[in-house]
Amino acid sequence: MRRLATLIAAALQTLLSCLAAGAACVPDQSRSFICGEGRDAIRVFPDTIAPSRKFGFGWRTSAGLPSGQAEPPGDVENVLIKLPEGDVLGRLGGAYWATGEMRANRYDLVAAWSPDSRAVVEVANSRWQTDSFRFYAISDASVVTLDLHDLTEGAVRARSPQASDKSRVFRVREDLPVKLDADGHLSFAAMLFIPKSAKPSLGFRVEMTISTVKSAAAARIVTVERAKLPD
Repeated sequence: MRRLATLIAAALQTLLSCLAAGAACVPDQSRSFICGEGRDAIRVFPDTIAPSRKFGFGWRTSAGLPSGQAEPPGDVENVLIKLPEGDVLGRLGGAYWATGEMRANRYDLVAAWSPDSRAVVEVANSRWQTDSFRFYAISDASVVTLDLHDLTEGAVRARSPQASDKSRVFRVREDLPVKLDADGHLSFAAMLFIPKSAKPSLGFRVEMTISTVKSAAAARIVTVERAKLPD
């Protein structure tokens, strides 16, 4: 936790030095910063900033950002943005928000960046399930998006001894490492479980490769192994 706080502080310090040059994003009092104004304003999630400090995840609403301790006044949208300009590069699949004083209850968001900051995997979870599990490749001209959710869920259910049990919910574990390397190798943990049930969850370790060619991306499951995961 202390190491995470140090990394976040370093990221913000780098960005704040850029902001002094008159960029579109300005710091706020909650270790974050705001990009844009009015209804177009976006608040950045500090812990989603890329290693290069040039990209990150943020959130906005259809009615603008809230003030004080108020909850979002409109529909929440998560976006991929360029820093420190604040340019929106694409819409994400989740709907997580955090003001610095409040955050979305029982929602989680993870940004797993490649070391070169040219690709990122989004894990957006709500109370029980994974709402969005996507890969984004960033080039100078565009962002290539690939949905990983259905591919992964199908592979995990195929390895389950209760493959036909549709009552079990699929979830990528946001609290365990999600790692993406520069060659497109992705590793993570997932589970199938029955909400509010005493039945034990089924844990899995998954490895996949993702390749990007021009404006298209493709993913292939390498291994899916049953595993005992921490509670």
